[in-house]
Amino acid sequence: MRFAGIDVGLKKSPMAVIEGRNAEILDDYKLGLDMDIHAVGIDAPLSFPIKGSFRECERKIISLGIRLFPSGSPFFRNVVLKGMEIAEEFKSLGVSVFEVYPYASRVILNIAPDCNKKKRECLDKIREELKKYVSVEIENDDCADAVISAITVKLFYEGRGQIVSGRDGAILIPK
Repeated sequence: MRFAGIDVGLKKSPMAVIEGRNAEILDDYKLGLDMDIHAVGIDAPLSFPIKGSFRECERKIISLGIRLFPSGSPFFRNVVLKGMEIAEEFKSLGVSVFEVYPYASRVILNIAPDCNKKKRECLDKIREELKKYVSVEIENDDCADAVISAITVKLFYEGRGQIVSGRDGAILIPK
């Protein structure tokens, strides 16, 4: 089975595809639309809050001690819309789609949880920790997030994940 993860960006959205312990990173998710993928994890909110800045599932993630950006923030709106668009493309192909949050996965899996992934030494730590899960060359933090998103989905299908849900959305995290 192939599992994918997408780091949503407004210009391009890198996609990691995992099969067994091997992973491949594509510059943009559109390059993977014709691949036989079982499930995809999308690193972006896939819904908006019913009211306020946070969705119920986000409040539950925060209660676990994991910080996040509120999906209802105006600055985040275009990323949410892009994530929803990508989700619909994969759903139309019959692929199972999940919202994932790579930082939550890093915290739960202890993949350099206290590191700022934008810093080179931290990204190096993340790269090293990810070798426990897959064999892949990771160029930057966006690619790392795509790989972590795919790993999160793979773990779920192995029985090592859980869905944190609420009235207005759901986030897949490892357990």
